Amino acid sequence: MSEPGRKPDHDPGYLPSEYPDPRKTIALVLIAAVGLYIMCMSLGTALSLRVASVMPDQKDTVYSRITSVGSLLMLFFIPLVGGLSDRTTSRFGRRRPWIVGCLLVCLAAAAVVGLSTNVWIMGVAYVIAVVFMQAGFNAYSVIAVEGVPENRRGTVMGLMGLFGALSFSAGTYLTGALVGNGLLLMTVPILLGLLTSIPLLLLYRDPVKKRSQVPPLSLKKLFGGFFVNPRKHPNFGWTWLARFLVGLAMASMQTYFVYYLISGLRVPLNQVGSKAGLLTLCSAPISVIFFSCSGFLTDRLGRKKPFVILAAIIMAGALCLGGTSHSFTQFLIAWEIFCVGQAMYLTVDLALCAAVLPESKDAGKDMGVFALALNGANVLVPAVAPIVINSAGGNNYPLLWFIGAVLSLCSVVIMPLIRGIK
Repeated sequence: MSEPGRKPDHDPGYLPSEYPDPRKTIALVLIAAVGLYIMCMSLGTALSLRVASVMPDQKDTVYSRITSVGSLLMLFFIPLVGGLSDRTTSRFGRRRPWIVGCLLVCLAAAAVVGLSTNVWIMGVAYVIAVVFMQAGFNAYSVIAVEGVPENRRGTVMGLMGLFGALSFSAGTYLTGALVGNGLLLMTVPILLGLLTSIPLLLLYRDPVKKRSQVPPLSLKKLFGGFFVNPRKHPNFGWTWLARFLVGLAMASMQTYFVYYLISGLRVPLNQVGSKAGLLTLCSAPISVIFFSCSGFLTDRLGRKKPFVILAAIIMAGALCLGGTSHSFTQFLIAWEIFCVGQAMYLTVDLALCAAVLPESKDAGKDMGVFALALNGANVLVPAVAPIVINSAGGNNYPLLWFIGAVLSLCSVVIMPLIRGIK
């Protein structure tokens, strides 16, 4: 973890003594990422298809309510599990027990969703499944921080982000193929995540900690840990705020671009799916290039803030272009530009978050708090955006995206306040 004011010479080839063989850890993390990202990207799609098959006339309302409750609970549950994993003294390590335990609970709950036709049972079971899935994934992602030296994290985060981008398409095809069987639809993505995690769970040397080496198990400190004092840890506070602002901008585009195609560009409803698929397909090569290259370059150059600043500016410009587009072609260009900034940002921002963690022993909890920045944005935007969209005669998506662009640019102003990080 970096200290404010400290500027060590950057050596891309240097390996600290606590990371004797990072290549093995990196390989294990990336193998697990294949299935875990498909799992994360598929579960929401699987639920939407399951709800549509059981309650076709009420699918929109039911799906929205279930996912909203799940998103809200994740704000509290993920940092809680992260804090508990930080305090775990199992002989199997701190992270592996939580990865296995959370994913098994997720699998059982998802099976209930696949077998039930009662909306209340499906809703409760899905909320349990998605919350435990995200908690298990968070425990996994901490390994990329604890088990990989700082001058390798950018590359690893970039490749993880690349898998995340590609897994969206893979998850769509997977769930589409399984839509006829509710049980398989809901459980196969989780089983795939467990399968690709087996090498990591068996071969990764998860450090075993003694009670004296972990934070004390105190409910006051555990729940109080959801708040990291920005006065004591200003780098953490400014990084969290910048991430939250960009998260609002990203959520505004990702949540409402389909509705903009319908209401803003007058795309017929029966063509929206194919147009959205075309956007995703066209952005895949861009994601491959910029997730990979951004991580590699930030490691080689030892610079993080310039990439984050450039990414935020690119996304702001794309939001403005998208909001003023009058044809699908123009919006496609805006979408591609936005994906450039988003891929660059999500890669380097994770490395920046890892660099400003206050205490390595609290990495699980603190990375969970950083996750709140994006999860909170995904909850806040759908709650506030309708007020903006319905202003001035309605369908005011340009105003929503202009606000998102301003928020993204505000994160740029914050970057110089993060000290000791290049």
